[in-house]
Amino acid sequence: MTAIELQDYIHVYSMFTFRDGRHVPGIVINKYNVVTMQIDYYFIDHADMQSYKTAFEKYDRETCMSLSTKLDVLDVVRIRPVSLTDYKIIMQLLDEQQRLMNAASKNSGRAE
Repeated sequence: MTAIELQDYIHVYSMFTFRDGRHVPGIVINKYNVVTMQIDYYFIDHADMQSYKTAFEKYDRETCMSLSTKLDVLDVVRIRPVSLTDYKIIMQLLDEQQRLMNAASKNSGRAE
């Protein structure tokens, strides 16, 4: 993907497909880099979006940087904006995944 193509998806909740095969919901933000005089792109994973928003509102720059991952536009294969219906399905899948992980960790604690 090119930087020009990526511009249409800045701050748009979407499903990102990366070159390594990952499919991850989240958003892309852009920041101007004064040193390089270029725009840098950062990905914020869905799981970190609320924490990022809170840190951003508190001007907590360190936390914002730790919750975002610098993005190489060449690593992005596809971006698909997510509709409200798709968003609800993603939320259900993430909740189910979290429940399964919690159940697995409880079961592994019992096995010991």
